[in-house]
Amino acid sequence: MKVQIKDLKPNPFRDMKNYPIDPKKISSLTNSINQTGFWDNILARRNNGKIEIAYGHHRLVVLKKLFKPDDYVDIPIRELDDSTMIRIMANENMSEWDTSVQIINETVKVTREFLFSPERGNLIKTKNPKARIDYHDSKEAFQISEFLGGNWIERRVYLALDRLELYKKGELDKEASESLPTETATREFIRATKKVKITPEQQREVAKKIIERQDFSESGIKSALLDEKYKDMETEKSEREKIRIKARDFVHSIAKDLERINEKIGELIKRKDEPNFDVYEDCIEAEEFTCEVEIFISNLKKLGGKK
Repeated sequence: MKVQIKDLKPNPFRDMKNYPIDPKKISSLTNSINQTGFWDNILARRNNGKIEIAYGHHRLVVLKKLFKPDDYVDIPIRELDDSTMIRIMANENMSEWDTSVQIINETVKVTREFLFSPERGNLIKTKNPKARIDYHDSKEAFQISEFLGGNWIERRVYLALDRLELYKKGELDKEASESLPTETATREFIRATKKVKITPEQQREVAKKIIERQDFSESGIKSALLDEKYKDMETEKSEREKIRIKARDFVHSIAKDLERINEKIGELIKRKDEPNFDVYEDCIEAEEFTCEVEIFISNLKKLGGKK
């Protein structure tokens, strides 16, 4: 259907302020359209007298840049309900932006508002409203993940919900967390800020520093947070807190290592009765295993952990 460019409106669920346009993609599409012309890779619907596009927002920017508002383009118009518009937007976002935390946050926020608004009578609560221990306790994360499908796995949705809640409480700075390059870096940043409490302004400074250093490891982020927190007050108390936090982190890392070892030992227990599984026969590997176990037990006793 031929439509004037000026009549094309963005997806109503895509807040253009929070879904910024990628300049690199605009440049690439501009070159492509100049060379081969416009292909109808925009999908739209009619809604309350408006023509709203489901996807193709970068192409719409390029069309407005290259052509006049009254010029016509030929695009497909389909009957698309709000649910479909949101799903298309979410899939387009993941395709265009990969792991941009800002886009993930906004997509989850919009979807939650759509699914669980009081008007829809579908507001739900977590199984454990006092403390969401992990994403398995969040009905919101499960239902949003099921609704969006595709790459919107439950854990990704849960972590976005957690970030949105931290923004709301003022415990996490939105600008700082969304400036980091990947979901993993943001996750490590949040994990560290929950242990090292600093102001939003300090969080932004730390984000800038770790981006400059390109050190997004948990230890690197915590070190930067501690340096920022105590940069103007190098006292005995601050040193004690640094040592205490580092000690907790060290114990936590050991606990994670033990968790992996216990999983492997569990697998060994399951396999020990398998035919030809002769790990307990006389061999150097069995001797090494027994020796390491004995050292481990001895070390536990030194720690006072006879269990």
